[in-house]
Amino acid sequence: MELGFETTMLDYVAVVGIVVVLILIFIASYFIKKNKEIEGVDKKFIRDRWKKIEEIYGYKKEMNYKLAVIEADKLLDEVLKQMHFTGKTMAERLKLASYKFPKLKKVWWAHKVRNQVVHDVHYALRHGETRMVLKLFKQSLKELKVL
Repeated sequence: MELGFETTMLDYVAVVGIVVVLILIFIASYFIKKNKEIEGVDKKFIRDRWKKIEEIYGYKKEMNYKLAVIEADKLLDEVLKQMHFTGKTMAERLKLASYKFPKLKKVWWAHKVRNQVVHDVHYALRHGETRMVLKLFKQSLKELKVL
């Protein structure tokens, strides 16, 4: 007794159809994941604001360095709020965000520098330190895929 399966043209069409549908689903899911916008975050606004922060830093005066650091910290905090990280303070939101985005732990030092700038009127912020702080804030915004 021989069990055989006779393939017809309809069988080939069905198999090809299934393969094509699977390929289309794979391609669509790839592009959706790649181009997925973070809901509620205006990337153009963030890019424009970041350019303004870099412009302020470019004036090369200590007050401008302090202002650039404060504005960069504020921008990151706004993004965290828009991404629905809860907490009463930036530190609380940053701590929560660090669980989902571990590379954000690197920005803690920059946030501490910002706190020193705001709370210690005698804190001297130098060009190189400001450059490193802004670099960390920029990296964190890139990690969140908003810059």
